[in-house]
Amino acid sequence: MPKTREMTEAQMVGLVRNALLVAGEEMGENGEHWPIVNATIHSIAKDWEESKIQKEVDAEMKVHLYEQLEIMEKHLPECRKETQIEFAPKLKRLREIYDSYFLPLDNTAIAPIRDEEIPLYVKRAEAIIATLGGEDA
Repeated sequence: MPKTREMTEAQMVGLVRNALLVAGEEMGENGEHWPIVNATIHSIAKDWEESKIQKEVDAEMKVHLYEQLEIMEKHLPECRKETQIEFAPKLKRLREIYDSYFLPLDNTAIAPIRDEEIPLYVKRAEAIIATLGGEDA
């Protein structure tokens, strides 16, 4: 049995882009469809870039926020009792928020995306690629 390999997100984006280009070529020479194909490719690329930036920002935030939480938790016992009583629950809540934001996502618990939540350009991409027909559609 052949081994299947996982595709990276960048490879998937490239594959969709290429499929859209091929589908555009298959649609014919009149050229009326190319603005839609190009806009769809541009929207996918833009979302991909924004996603990469957000992941980089999250990675930086994860490091710095963790360090700050550690500092605050470390120094809390040195504070006056009243301060400890006031800030201990707040620090606990910050830790919970941190953990919930940065822990890996359980993909089995994700609800299916409703049709109205799918961006228009994704629906367009699906329709354009479907013009290829055959097994690849």
